[in-house]
Amino acid sequence: MHALLSALDSPVIFAAAAVLAFVAAGVAGWLGSFAMRLRAQLNEAREEAAGLAAHRDGVLAELALTRARLAETRQIAGRAQATAAELEARLKPAITIERGFGESRCEAANRVIIDALRNRPQ
Repeated sequence: MHALLSALDSPVIFAAAAVLAFVAAGVAGWLGSFAMRLRAQLNEAREEAAGLAAHRDGVLAELALTRARLAETRQIAGRAQATAAELEARLKPAITIERGFGESRCEAANRVIIDALRNRPQ
């Protein structure tokens, strides 16, 4: 035990302990500054995440509005198609033109017009 105490009392051990204490203080200071930099980066990341979440919420709200407008537009288009089909059924031409073999559409139309003019009441 006496040998251990005399070894710890040597100037080499004292110098090594002083160097270790100095290095430990430096490492502790560096770790403290590193932890503060990490905390600042974490706060910045949290702020950025909050901003991105707000932007996402805005985009989702705009998407919901767009979907509502799309549904409304589809309803309007459906009503317009129904109206168009009704008008088409009501305004369907009463005259049907039957073409003979080899007769063009213009020739058939001319024939129907000439027949209509001949048969009209005077």
